[in-house]
This record gives sequence, C-alpha cells and structure tokens, in this order.
Amino acid sequence: MLNHFDLWRIHIPDHLDAIEREIGLLVEAEQKRSDSYVRQEDRNRYVLGKIYLKKLLSSYLKTDPSELEFKYSDQQKPTLENFPWVHFNVSHSGDYIIIGFANKWSVGVDIEQMTPNVDLYNMIINCMSSTEVSVILNSEMPRQMFYKYWTRKEALLKGLGIGLTDRLKDISCSDGLNLVPIEFSGFASTWKVWSFEMEDSYSVSIAHDAAIRVMRFYEV
Repeated sequence: MLNHFDLWRIHIPDHLDAIEREIGLLVEAEQKRSDSYVRQEDRNRYVLGKIYLKKLLSSYLKTDPSELEFKYSDQQKPTLENFPWVHFNVSHSGDYIIIGFANKWSVGVDIEQMTPNVDLYNMIINCMSSTEVSVILNSEMPRQMFYKYWTRKEALLKGLGIGLTDRLKDISCSDGLNLVPIEFSGFASTWKVWSFEMEDSYSVSIAHDAAIRVMRFYEV
C-alpha cells in the first residue's frame, strides 16, 4: 500500500456463493451478529463485507486471515491489533460494498444508494450547514447533492473515528481540503474529501489525510 489509498469495490450479487464457502472466516461474535439480521440482504452485506475485508487484508499483509486480530474503539472503529499501521474502512449499500485501505494514514469511505422515494427535507435542514442547505435546495439535482454532502460527512467522521455526531452542521465537507476542528478529533488536521457517483444511483465519498497523494481503484 505504501502511501497509496486503495479503494476496492465488491458487487454483492456476483459473490453470494462466497458466503457459504468462506463463512468460517468470521469469528464467533461476527457469526452471531450475522444471525441477528432479519433481512437476508442485510446479512449478505455484513457477511461479505467481513469476508472480503479479511481476504484483502491477508493478501496485503501476506498472512493468514486467522492471524488478523481486530480491536475496537469506543465508537466501534476497528483496527488491527498486530498491524496497527494499516488503516481500513468499510461501507455498503444496495448491491455494493466498498473498502478503503491505506498504510499509516487513517481513511474513511461511505456509499449510499440514492433512494428516490425518501423524504430528505428534515435531514437537509437538521444535518447540513446553512451553506450546504443553500447549495442543495438551489441545485438542479437536490437529491444527488444531498447524498454527496451526506456521504462526505459520513466518510470524514468514519475516518476520524468519532462516528455520527449531533453537530453534523458544524462539519464542513466542501471540495478539496477540509480543516477539521480540534474539538472533533483531538487535534487540528487537514483532510481531503471528494465524491463521485456510480451507475447513476449510488453516491460514494472518500476521506483521507491530505498527505496521501495516490489513489488506486480495484474491483473484486
């Protein structure tokens, strides 16, 4: 990985056979959580996300998946106990899973299917800054613009390891570099956040430390 940011995409319908074949990669707690999902689609996303996270990490690190030991922060952000310099983040929605990897620098990713029949007005008013609200409501494609800002906020917060906050309005996610206030991360830092649409129905955002210069894209 060096100083690269690698983004992997998994198309879930193409890999459903891996669930039964590779379910043994999940530890007991993960298997119990997978059994708690009511909807099969949600279970598929969770299980395949775990499977391919471990398979890709084991490939990068040239180690057996069974040797990967995960620990979790108070906000449930996972890290590797035995490879602390490796950073990763997972997101899934609809038919896709995305996983971001980087060496040394923390990263965040988020994907959302842009559902056409959901009323977003309250989320726009309650979660977006005044500038973002203005941009969204005056856009020719307000739904797409909302999802762009929403996934950016999620990706940035996941990268920082602080999870969702009731101060979403205070998180600025404009194009290019974003200065993260010290009260959110414990220290002032500069992150790059950017977005793209996938197949006209998915919004994807990526957040990473400004020190990362090279992006690489892959598909399982």
